[in-house]
Amino acid sequence: MRKHFVNLTNGIEAIPAIPGEYSFIRIQSTACEQKRWDFLLQDLDYTFLMALALGHTCVVYDYGARKNVPRAVYQGLEFIYFALNRRWLGKEVIPVVRGNNVYQYFDECYRKLTDRTLKKLDYFRKFLFTDEIRLEVSTAPTEHDGDYRWYREVLAEAS
Repeated sequence: MRKHFVNLTNGIEAIPAIPGEYSFIRIQSTACEQKRWDFLLQDLDYTFLMALALGHTCVVYDYGARKNVPRAVYQGLEFIYFALNRRWLGKEVIPVVRGNNVYQYFDECYRKLTDRTLKKLDYFRKFLFTDEIRLEVSTAPTEHDGDYRWYREVLAEAS
């Protein structure tokens, strides 16, 4: 089963094209820029984590302000994928960010995660019904970055 997640805020632009129901998630590009990996995982939505644990394919929609693929996707989702594979499945994956192998860096970041964050991930491990983390992305550039009135109109039309 496919579950659709709109990354706030620019992902709202994708709503008219999403087939069926969707949920919201907030993977912050600024957290990636600031290398706040523990916060990134701690802030993850429970519906998103449960869907992944149950083996659903989770499609994350996000639009980039100055590029086709926002940092929340190319770096944030890559770290989430790395951490969940390691914690839930005991798998080592080779993370690639902008064509670079970042395994050593992500490994160092993973080792610094707090017990609180690891316990959050462990909570969902007991519900695992998969041997694969199924994450997909749908991205595009946006011309509406920061245009909250426009996003509000999209949300109003979709409601």
